[in-house]
Amino acid sequence: MPHLFRALDGTLWKPGQSIPLTLAGGTKVSGIWAGSAQEEKLAWWLRQPGSDLAQSEEVAEVAVRADDTGEIAWGAAPAGVRLFFVVEAPRQAKTGESYRLAKMVTAAATPAQVAYFRDERFSLFGTFNADGAIARIPPLAPPPVKPPAQGELF
Repeated sequence: MPHLFRALDGTLWKPGQSIPLTLAGGTKVSGIWAGSAQEEKLAWWLRQPGSDLAQSEEVAEVAVRADDTGEIAWGAAPAGVRLFFVVEAPRQAKTGESYRLAKMVTAAATPAQVAYFRDERFSLFGTFNADGAIARIPPLAPPPVKPPAQGELF
């Protein structure tokens, strides 16, 4: 699952932050990044009362923390892509302020992504179509897998 992303302006976004998002109709909202929503279950997420699909600003790269070692690996994003989030219904904080949780939409990782990032999920890239549907944009091929470190020779 992606753990960080960087916008074109260099802003680094991570879970727990309030991310500026845009709904399909152009309405600006914000959501606190709080986990992920699998693309395969997107219809279920969007059936939840008050949930909306939103997109981020354009992204430059995405990072994934490996399942096995915890190592973070970065991968470039195709030009012009955005990430998608399911923005849940508003909630009330103890302070009385309203907030919305945002779940990043993820897709099954390609075999090359699994080898490089060592995780089964990756960001769903795309943009909104005029009808509000997702226009998927395929990810770039990740860099080659690093060879294992050579042990001592003597």
